[in-house]
Amino acid sequence: MTVVADRLSSARAQFDPAPGLAYLDAATYGLPPKPTVAALDRALHRWQAGTADWVEEWDREGEACRALFATLIGGAADEVALLPTVSVGVGLVAASLPAGTEVVVPDDEFTSVLFPLLAAEQGRGVVVRTAPFAGLAEAIRPETGLVAFSLVRSQDGRTAPLGAIVEAAARQGAWVLVDATHATPFVPVHPHLDRIDYLICHGYKHLLCPRGVAFLRVRRERWETLTPWFANWRAGSPLYGRSVGGPLTLAPTAARFDVSLAWHAWAGARPALELLVAWQRDGALEDVLALSRRLADGLGAPAPTSSIVVVRAADAEAAEAALAAAGIKCAARGGNIRLAPHVYNTPDDIDRAIEAAARLLA
Repeated sequence: MTVVADRLSSARAQFDPAPGLAYLDAATYGLPPKPTVAALDRALHRWQAGTADWVEEWDREGEACRALFATLIGGAADEVALLPTVSVGVGLVAASLPAGTEVVVPDDEFTSVLFPLLAAEQGRGVVVRTAPFAGLAEAIRPETGLVAFSLVRSQDGRTAPLGAIVEAAARQGAWVLVDATHATPFVPVHPHLDRIDYLICHGYKHLLCPRGVAFLRVRRERWETLTPWFANWRAGSPLYGRSVGGPLTLAPTAARFDVSLAWHAWAGARPALELLVAWQRDGALEDVLALSRRLADGLGAPAPTSSIVVVRAADAEAAEAALAAAGIKCAARGGNIRLAPHVYNTPDDIDRAIEAAARLLA
């Protein structure tokens, strides 16, 4: 672990967790790097003083974030829309599905993906059919119009067989919607990106951004078939060119699906995303996965397919509280103890978590 520790040391210097805390809960919310905190502080003080240029200091930060997220997933910036949450992106897609469209989702899909589709079933005549998470590819049939799922599940860290799913969808003529919130930036999507129609990702977890920063990557072939129901001044063309009156003139790119931004969140997101792009390029994110594998091995858990490690507990909530008392921050989800390392964690954090959890679970 010495090599990993050395490679992550510069990344860890960007964070300031509480003394003695092993924060292994990025799957609930990631810790912000110091430049993000500084950017938020600067935005608040400039707002307080009334001296900020809202376009240059706040709103245009969204454009930088658009390009940085595209780099992280291996896509193009003009395919990316800026949103506040995952459910907004799923709702946009759901509202554009024709009546009678069959949508296949996992049995226990996260509600931010599932509920907008169920609302479309209730209000628009969309047909939602559930299938086992591991059997999504086999569940896609000729009448399926869309398959929607989390690439990495929040409750247990399991990763969907993305290659098999997109192949099956292409074979049957179905579209694919992926929630990559618990996957990006640790599980690559680039090899399959040309067969993913909609990829949505919230940034406040593994992307270390403020809450309210989310992305929707829309495959170019879907720009004309996805109705921009949330069209607003920011989705217009040219950007900052008109805020009153018609006609409807939208951006020629996926920016037509943008919402009006919560400015300060995006100002804080830019430095976090810049750091992530640098860490991805330098291999530090692979070192985080090595920490996750060490954690899983030490706990006797299955080898992780993402950065998330889970162990079963008889009383997960009580175990979470006991670990918190020992200075190990994690989460109880679905009867599991969920631990999610990131670049700010040390090998000592991992060893402490192994020792405390093993003792507790025994």
